[in-house]
Formats: sequence, C-alpha cells, structure tokens
Amino acid sequence: MKFSISSKDLKILFSSVSRAVNPKPSIPSLQGVYLSVEKEKIVLIGSDLDIVIKGSLSLKTEIEGQCLINGRVASEVIRKLPMGEVTISDVGKELKIETKTSVFKLRKLDEEGYPKELIEEKVFPKKDAVLNKEELFEAISQVGVASAQEGSKPVLTGVLFDKGEEETTANLVSTDSYRLASKELKGFSPKDIGVVSKKGLNEVVRLFEETEAPINIFVEEREVHFYNDLYQVSLRKIEGDYPSYKNLFPKETIFSVEVEKEKIMDALDRSSVVAEGYIPVQLSFSNETLKITSTNQDVGGGQEDVFCQMLGVDIKEVEGFEMSFNPTFLMEAIGSLIGEKVYLRFSGNQKPLLIQGEIDNYKHLLMPVRAS
Repeated sequence: MKFSISSKDLKILFSSVSRAVNPKPSIPSLQGVYLSVEKEKIVLIGSDLDIVIKGSLSLKTEIEGQCLINGRVASEVIRKLPMGEVTISDVGKELKIETKTSVFKLRKLDEEGYPKELIEEKVFPKKDAVLNKEELFEAISQVGVASAQEGSKPVLTGVLFDKGEEETTANLVSTDSYRLASKELKGFSPKDIGVVSKKGLNEVVRLFEETEAPINIFVEEREVHFYNDLYQVSLRKIEGDYPSYKNLFPKETIFSVEVEKEKIMDALDRSSVVAEGYIPVQLSFSNETLKITSTNQDVGGGQEDVFCQMLGVDIKEVEGFEMSFNPTFLMEAIGSLIGEKVYLRFSGNQKPLLIQGEIDNYKHLLMPVRAS
C-alpha cells in the first residue's frame, strides 16, 4: 500500500478511530487500528467489539492494500507529526510513516486475526432517520448523568431509548437506582433501539458534535449505527430488562421551590468541600431561605443560605421540613438543567425529589438519604 495525505487530516481521522481501541483487549488484534487503502479512499477501523468506529476519507492512492498497526503507538507518532504532507507505505513487516523531516517504521500486527465482521462493509440507507443532533446530544448529556458506572449491572450503565406517548416522540431514560433522569424528544421515533451504552453514546457525541453534516441512524437487531459521509459508529445493544420507570415520577407534589441555578450550585459546591462529595447535605427552609447544611464529624460543618421562592405554600407551612441528599448527585442533577432557574418539587421528606429546569421536558428524580 502507498498513499499521501496531509498530517492534519491524518491526525483527525486516526485520533477519532483510535478512541474505540482498548489498549488491553481480550483479543490481541483489537489493540490495533485496521487500515485499508482502496483505489480512491482510505478506511480506518478501531473497535473493542462493543464500539466500532470507522472513518473514511476520499483521496488518490498509489497502491492498494491492508494492514493492522498498534493503535497506541501509531496514534502517538501521528499526533506528533509536523504540519505538511505525510506518505504512508507498506514495507514488508513494517508500516513506513514519512514526512520531509522524519521517518518512522512501525511493526505491523497480524491482520489475519482481526475479526472479519468488523472489516465487512455495511451499506446503510442514505436517509433512514436523519437526527436533529443538537437536541439528541443535549438529551444524551443531560440524561447520562443518572446512568450507573461501568462495572454495575450492565443494563443500568446504558441509556434507554423508549417510545413516547405520541408516535413521533421518544423518551431517553437512565437510572442507577438512586436517581432517574428522563427527557422527551419530539420529531424522533426510535424503532427498537432499546438500551445503548452511555460510554458509546459519549463517543457518538464527541465524534459528531463538531461536524456540520447531519447524522443518520440505522437500527439492526443487535446494533445501532450512527453515520454520515465521514464516520460510522456502531454500538452493541445492551441486553436485559430495563426497570419500569414511568410510574416513579410523581403526578402531584406538596410544594415546589424556585431558586437561581448559579446561586444554588455555588452553595452546594462550597458545602461539598466539607461533605467531601458523599456525606449527605441537608435541605431545610426558613424565612424565604433554602438552608443547605453540611456536617462532617472529622472535619467540621457549614451552612449556606440561598434565597428561594415558595410555590404552592407559605414558607411557614414548611418550616421544620428537612431532607438530605448526596451532594454530588444533587449537583449533577442541577448542573444538567438548561436555563437560569431551578425548580425543586417535593412530595414528602421520605419520597424522591423531582428536579426540573425552565423547560419541563427534562425530569430528574433523586432519592433522599438518611443523614447520620
């Protein structure tokens, strides 16, 4: 194989694809990036089997061919190349990367061991479902904060794409059993998408958010594909029964509180220093003030007062009302809201807190904790 490409284009393409490569994979060949040089384009593939990222670029090539190269090493070499033209050629058991001032020869991996299903070219409809990527990516970012960390029950580490109440609406949902987030998207009707890895969706957002071209989505039995003319990201669906969630959101609340997002975030940020991110902070009310109290037996404690506006009741009616929450979870929930106002909706001091912003199509439910 042999072709020439600008270092800028090569850096962008290789860094995008290599993000899917696991440096310590279960199959040795998966530590590599697969490079295919065709008559008028090059194709790069990186995968850990759960995520597959393919990038292609149209250009004139001199000699066709394929090879597998160590993703970590090649990525570092390419990232540090000087600006200008780069010539890449296949020289026996090595891949030669050459510029005007530098030459690198990297040992190739055994391409025969690379999974054949990753190399096979899939043909998708030109326009199966064109997404409003700004709205979708915003929803993924908001909802994703409530998903479980890797290593937890697999189905809880993903985001559920569920049918909405109308034919052309969808609900994106995530939960780790302590919190639950849901956002409704209009004009988007998922067809059997199911649960998809939050980690994989983050790569979709990262890869496509800076491209101007629209993205398409195509759903198969076991995979979901996001693609445009430059990239294709294939995510394996997560199997398992997702928890029933629709009845968990309260239909009525006892009272609500309106606060400024910036002020409550600043107050929680200071309180979390004493709470060390996990010791519960207590919320209470007095004289049109939301009081945030943090106590750490080893460090000390503190109290923050944030002006609030009561909705539905008089402040005197809720004096003595107290609830405690994980400060990190509370900050992540409020931080995910759009707008300058935050609405805290209470159904009782033993029931989950409903957190919303100025736009009510996003809802975040947070379980209270017992203060020590």
